[in-house]
Amino acid sequence: MGFFDGLSEASQRVLLEGAVEQPAAMKGQFDAMLKAWTEGDTKAIARSFNAEMADPPELRDALLARRNANWAAWVERRLAQPGSVMVAVGAGHLAGDNSVQDMLQKRGYRVTRLQ
Repeated sequence: MGFFDGLSEASQRVLLEGAVEQPAAMKGQFDAMLKAWTEGDTKAIARSFNAEMADPPELRDALLARRNANWAAWVERRLAQPGSVMVAVGAGHLAGDNSVQDMLQKRGYRVTRLQ
């Protein structure tokens, strides 16, 4: 919640307004996202999230970029420990530039999507 508390009032309003979308519109967006994910179309997922997060940039940074960076750092620290672990995040964090996988690949890890 600290990410959101640090946003400007304008960005907080955009976030709040996005949370009260009409159920029919939300279902259509979810169905399209699920179809893209099921088909392994990460470009379609990224387009969907990029469209929703285009403005204001500080909102995209708070919701995706900084959270993804934190998750990638956590995964890297966890990989240095023995044992297995499963990491689950929302689809928007797994597609596009600065996705969790993208950040891990930039750190030298090989990332493979399983279907």
